[in-house]
Amino acid sequence: MNPMSENLKSRVIPVPFHINAYKNGSKTEEGEYTHLRLNFNSPGIASSKRAELPYEPGDDKQFIRSLSFRSKDGARMTEVLKKITEMKKGAIKREAEKKERADIVTQASLIEVSRPRRLDNVFVRPTPDTKRLPGMVTIHQNGLRYQSISRSDQRVDVLFSNIKHLFFQSCKGELLVIVHCHLKTPIMIGKKKTYDVQFYREASDITVDETGNRKRKYRYGDEDELEQEQEERRRKAMLDKEFKSFAEHISDAANGLVDLDVPFRELGFQGVPSRAAVNCLPTRDCLIQLIDLPFLVITLSEVEVAHFERVQFGLKNFDLVFVFKDFSKPVVHVSTIPMESLEDVKAWLTDVDIPYSEGTVNLNWTTIMKTIQADPYQFFVDGGWTFLTGSGESDDEGEESEAESDFNPTDDDPEDEPESDYSDEVDDESDSFEDESDDDSDVAESDNVSEEEFSD
Repeated sequence: MNPMSENLKSRVIPVPFHINAYKNGSKTEEGEYTHLRLNFNSPGIASSKRAELPYEPGDDKQFIRSLSFRSKDGARMTEVLKKITEMKKGAIKREAEKKERADIVTQASLIEVSRPRRLDNVFVRPTPDTKRLPGMVTIHQNGLRYQSISRSDQRVDVLFSNIKHLFFQSCKGELLVIVHCHLKTPIMIGKKKTYDVQFYREASDITVDETGNRKRKYRYGDEDELEQEQEERRRKAMLDKEFKSFAEHISDAANGLVDLDVPFRELGFQGVPSRAAVNCLPTRDCLIQLIDLPFLVITLSEVEVAHFERVQFGLKNFDLVFVFKDFSKPVVHVSTIPMESLEDVKAWLTDVDIPYSEGTVNLNWTTIMKTIQADPYQFFVDGGWTFLTGSGESDDEGEESEAESDFNPTDDDPEDEPESDYSDEVDDESDSFEDESDDDSDVAESDNVSEEEFSD
């Protein structure tokens, strides 16, 4: 035997594979052997994604679809498969973070002032850390800074040039008083990317249990409860005044870059934009929800059309969909709105000049937006958003059905026909009587008959 071939068989040549080329793996037991199979992404497989291939396919490249290994050491094979799987998960996580941070813009440095205006004992959302700690917010030359009191590394800087909307929400009817900044480009707070930064304070303290309140031993009636309610109202009024004044100072320090916006609570309606039912409040420029995470901020000037879904008789709720002028943005759903708010929501959309339509079913908006993005010009040539209303045919049919529903004569009621015949006879007799009286008056005038004779 050739000694050269003996050397080649005994040599082990390591071959590296990029972790993105790895697809999945499996382990099977066959007798005393453990088989490990590693599958790779390769062209021609329907389930493999082109984006996961580390190299572009070509005629000059050869791809391996799978590799199989056999060993008597089953524990070692299990450990190898586990490490490869963890490496794959880490690579996917890094790619997702890189993709998520692609639209983050590096902000300029904050220009500090010596004695800034400050707001103490406030909290920030989203929190930089898992533990919620109080801090202070200060106004500087070109932005805001939140600084935690107990931890110096918890710091959030927001520049005026990056603030798109500034909101103040009163604690009237709520548990929080809020100053909220909606940003143009996202920033990182801790390990989270966010478009919203909120500074808040709880409006009411923890109430004392009635069984442990010592005043109950000496005072009877509701005097102490009235005092507590008055004290709570006074405290909420002071909080509103303090936070609103601070928000106004932010707007003034921005030199026209930021305008303060306040929600109209009387125009609000209940809905479910994410997971829980909340109050959606219109403002001058937006529709907001600032109490529960995730926040909802819809800029009205960016909305192309609004569509009401599940509007039909017998249902207690309906859904509202906002479609943006930028078709690459996903639509925003606000579901489970009470049917009693339908006319109020329509009146509000009319006031802010947003066209709306309504339908009886939920639409597949993912497919609709993909169709529009594929050829926007052809979409509008084919009629655009008229498919939401049915080109006006539903309105005519609705008017006809209303006209038919106003009067539905039946033969079951025997009292209707005699009543109508009798009324017709009375009308005929009154008409004939009027004609006769007119004839008599003409005769009386022509024959110069006196009034007494004419009356006889």
